[in-house]
Amino acid sequence: MSFLIIVAIGLFGLAFALMVTRAIVQARAARRLPKAEVDEAGFIEINGLTQWVSLRGAAAANPLLLFLHGGPGSAMSLLHASLWTDWERDFTVVHWDQRGAGRTFGRHGKANGKLDIGLMVSDGVALAEHLKARFPELPLVVLGCSWGSILGIEMVRRRPDLFAAYVGAGQVVDMQRGEQLSYDAALEQARAQLLTKAVTELESLGRPPYLSLRRLGRQRRALLAGMPTAESRFSQTALLTALAAPGSRVVDTLHMFQGLLQTMRWLWREVMAWKIEDGGLAFKVPMVILQGTLDMQTPTPLVSEVFPRLQAPDKALVLIEGAGHLAVGTHRDQFTEELKGRVTRLVARERSAEASTPTA
Repeated sequence: MSFLIIVAIGLFGLAFALMVTRAIVQARAARRLPKAEVDEAGFIEINGLTQWVSLRGAAAANPLLLFLHGGPGSAMSLLHASLWTDWERDFTVVHWDQRGAGRTFGRHGKANGKLDIGLMVSDGVALAEHLKARFPELPLVVLGCSWGSILGIEMVRRRPDLFAAYVGAGQVVDMQRGEQLSYDAALEQARAQLLTKAVTELESLGRPPYLSLRRLGRQRRALLAGMPTAESRFSQTALLTALAAPGSRVVDTLHMFQGLLQTMRWLWREVMAWKIEDGGLAFKVPMVILQGTLDMQTPTPLVSEVFPRLQAPDKALVLIEGAGHLAVGTHRDQFTEELKGRVTRLVARERSAEASTPTA
């Protein structure tokens, strides 16, 4: 038997073993999922394009929580079963693989068309309208994470009537200024910790903005060296978490990363120019911002600076000590406790106001 045949048999055996192992891990994960009265997932038409949407929650009477993933293009629906099922006790959680991301990218590829923020906002509003039409009696809360906080802010600006509250996590305030502060903090930290490789890389890149995604990727890898341990671990294990998701296919994980790269190419320049104050700081919905104190990607000092100037019916800034940009994933217990406590209060207030409003 030739050497190549032996190698081929060995690779086939390894691939088969990995497939079996993954199937076992997925089956175990599926068994651990809590019971859900609402449990559905599939493609629906949004603004003329079929896009992936899932809904899951313990009780059909719970408020809706629309999760807007980051990136842009970084779909997180494959991570839900491992990370955020605790939310399902109090909310029906809606995950949406946005145009150009995740399973939506997998179905359409580059046929999604050239993206811009206005189109993404129109998609988000159309989805919110769809949800309100299906569940008219249920409050709808929008939770925007990182890029999703840009999308969420613009959605509640355009159609505040659709939403009971806005929640921001890793809140973007001023992308260009934030990138520069992020760079300065990362370089200072790398020097203090004697991270020679990261210092050399950051110094060679120079200060942002970076319009080249290649340079941006190099900067993000250098940032990883100075991130809180929990955050770097979370980023490094995202691939395995996605592969182990119940019902997922290997190609879904591939599309998760392909969509991120393609959508960044389409949207990054426009995202880099975004500032929250350009659209005004007066909002018609209650606002809660859950921010890690060590966030280096959307720097917390910018959030603390703009928060006093935000005008809203109700507002709260919650700082999660020791968390970075991905507090939603790394500090899940505290994040969930704050999300439940603060949003449940706002929703209860809205329901009470609706109940006391006289009908014609």
